Parts: sequence; C-alpha cells; structure tokens
Amino acid sequence: MRTKAFWPLMVLAALLLGACGPIIGGIMVAGNGVKEFRVTGGNLATLRPGARLAIIGPFDKTAEAFYICRGEDDAYFASSFKQQGLFNAELSIPDRFPKQLPKTADWRGKSPAEVQQALHLNAAPDYLMSGTILRREMVAAPMQGVIMDVAFRLEFLELATGKITTVETRAEELFQEAIPAIVTEFGRQMGRRRF
Repeated sequence: MRTKAFWPLMVLAALLLGACGPIIGGIMVAGNGVKEFRVTGGNLATLRPGARLAIIGPFDKTAEAFYICRGEDDAYFASSFKQQGLFNAELSIPDRFPKQLPKTADWRGKSPAEVQQALHLNAAPDYLMSGTILRREMVAAPMQGVIMDVAFRLEFLELATGKITTVETRAEELFQEAIPAIVTEFGRQMGRRRF
C-alpha cells in the first residue's frame, strides 16, 4: 500500500519543486524598472532631443561598483540613445586604461570642432557626456536571467555654453534592459513620450 502512494507523491513533489524556480524568478522581476532619476546639478531643459552627443569613456566607478567590461556601459548608453532617437550619440574611448578617467569638466571651454578633432568623431558634438558607475549588484533570477541593480551619475556638458547638467539614476532590471530602461526614463523626464 505504501509503495502505491510513494511514487505519485515523489512525482508530485518533484513537480512542485520544479515549479518554484519560475515562480520565484517571476516574483524577482515583478518590481523591475527605474527606481530613481534626479537632476543633481544644472537643468535638464538645456538638453535638446536629437542633438549630437559624444560619450567619452571609459566611465569611472566607485568602490561599490565594478566593470563588467571596461567601456561596455558607455557603449550601451550610446546605442540606447541612438536606438531610441533621444540623441545622435557617438562613443569615443581614446584610452581604455587611462591614468585619469575622463570627465566632462576637463573639456569645458573647448569648441565642438576641437572636441571632434581630439576625440576623432565623425561630426562636431553639441554635448559631451561622461559617467560614473556609483554601484552595481547582480543576482540570478531563476528562469528569467540576471537582474542588475545599477546606479550611474551622468554629466552632460553643453559645449556652446559650458553648462553642465548632472543626473543620478538607478535601475533594477534584467541585465540587458537596465540601460535602455534608464534612457527611456531619460526621454520621459525630458518631456518626450515616444522617440
């Protein structure tokens, strides 16, 4: 009698245990999205959608952050800005391992043509962007992928005026969706619903 009940119970237990992964993974990704977006310096209204943006890398990082691959975040921002039509972005990484990481303030007072020539860009930019990875944590969500909780400080220098706009943002999202989610929120904050 015990033998007849044993195997169906084992199969039922295995099915229940196997279903835990998708359930737990689904719960983990349910709250994903941009958790924080704030302008800490300057004015977001000075940034014009569709303008030329040069992203200079690699981004800096704090002690609470790490690189996946040096320059990868910079490249994700450039492609996301372009794909979503927010900026005509171009990436420049003159040196992957510089002694001092690039900052937008270092370029204040330079003309767009000087920046274009120095960074070997295809066109003269209207804005220059650098960034700092403030923190990054990653965790695996069963049956979903890797969830990344990442925070950035992004600095935008308007070359014509020398004004710097600083944005701090944090997203908790699947790895490949974190930066596109930040760029989508960026566009929303700039007043554009669809790019």
